[in-house]
Amino acid sequence: MDSCDSINLDGTSKPADQERGTYGHAQKMRAVMTYAFGRLRGLGSMPWHESKARGNNGVMTGNPSVSVQVSSYMCGLRRRKVHAGEVAVSARGITSEILQKLYHFNNLPENSNI
Repeated sequence: MDSCDSINLDGTSKPADQERGTYGHAQKMRAVMTYAFGRLRGLGSMPWHESKARGNNGVMTGNPSVSVQVSSYMCGLRRRKVHAGEVAVSARGITSEILQKLYHFNNLPENSNI
């Protein structure tokens, strides 16, 4: 996600001419990491936290990409992106009318010929 931010990890500003990814790109990277840590590494969807279990005091458990720090970073990144002029993209729900149009479009003869 560092490639999407205008600030380096050490707190310095990146040059204005350096290309950066969008907020949507950062969200996709976080989703990939959540999947990788959760499913592939078996860490689940529990937020990253310090274990309080007896004998495991101080051991970090959970999914690092679901941590409070990453969530806070993503909120700040979005705020910085919008402030810098990036257009916020919002999702819209699929209605029955959209599904009906999609169905009819996909069943037109000209769209089914390979």
